[in-house]
Amino acid sequence: MTAAMTSIAVTGAESLTAVEAPVPAPGPGQALVRVAYCGICGSDVPRYFDGAVHAFPQVLGHEFSGAVAATGPGCSTPVGTRVAVAPHIPCGRCGQCRDANPTLCENHSFIGSRGPGAMAQYVLAPAENLVPAGVLSLRSAALVEPLTVALHAVDQADAGSGMRAVVLGSGVIGLMTVLSLRDRGVDDDITVVDINPWVLDVARTMGASRTINSAEQDVAEALSGEPAPELVIETAGAAATIRQAPRLAAGRGRIVHVGKPTRPFEMDVDAFEQILRKELTVRGSWLSYSSPFPGREWTDAVRVLANAPAPPESIVTHEFGLDEAAAGFEVMRETGAERLKVMFRVFGEDV
Repeated sequence: MTAAMTSIAVTGAESLTAVEAPVPAPGPGQALVRVAYCGICGSDVPRYFDGAVHAFPQVLGHEFSGAVAATGPGCSTPVGTRVAVAPHIPCGRCGQCRDANPTLCENHSFIGSRGPGAMAQYVLAPAENLVPAGVLSLRSAALVEPLTVALHAVDQADAGSGMRAVVLGSGVIGLMTVLSLRDRGVDDDITVVDINPWVLDVARTMGASRTINSAEQDVAEALSGEPAPELVIETAGAAATIRQAPRLAAGRGRIVHVGKPTRPFEMDVDAFEQILRKELTVRGSWLSYSSPFPGREWTDAVRVLANAPAPPESIVTHEFGLDEAAAGFEVMRETGAERLKVMFRVFGEDV
């Protein structure tokens, strides 16, 4: 292991700087992870383009995999272990942590937003955040974090066998939601809705039983003549799909919101009234953790990816080196492109 490392830091809006620094030494209960791959999350986009970070400079990157390069006292994970890493670092002391709700920790840190992230050659992580990658390639293991977000959302709805489900949005989280529903027993009736025919094709390879292009067909009309879905999961964070969810759900049905809107929108009276008239249960889903930390979402995600109906890496449409970081972010704001997960290759499988 070398004494110095390179990381890519956001230093202003649309400004990235390569930073050379000593490789950090792991402290008690920590591991030093040599980064293999790191994905760009949608939440990273405003951090780069708008400079929306807690402080400059900020090394981004929280969807990543790698291998343990060194350990501090109290970390029992062997050096060389291939891992995915949970980026959330709960305090363990606040009321939410004491109530076994680590996702809602009131004093958390987070790799890639409050602390240094994995758009770097090395990153420190708490030992409890390490998740063995098992049989997964490290490229696939970098998809564990977004899959845990979907698993957590599906678990909010207590989804199970025999339910009819509609997934609004077929981006990375929407596709991961299909895998999650299948894993939780909802595998016979999963409808995915999007306006991009290409991603709808991908959804079918991931196990969707039906897809609807809402740019070409009215969704409610397409679903008419059959029982309404008991579960609607909104992953797009778009005003249109947020308003659409209560109109589609069956009486006493469940809606889970995963998508985060990026601009103000209005909820029209008729759509809101459906929540009342149908006595719908509406839940939000945030991050991807449960107790004991980091939660079953993380160990389940490794298994789900290993048994996916299509190669998980098919979701990775673009790959760049760290020295091409700006180009990777530019791809993220292209509209209409055949783009899903954009990933940085750091040390790759040879980590």
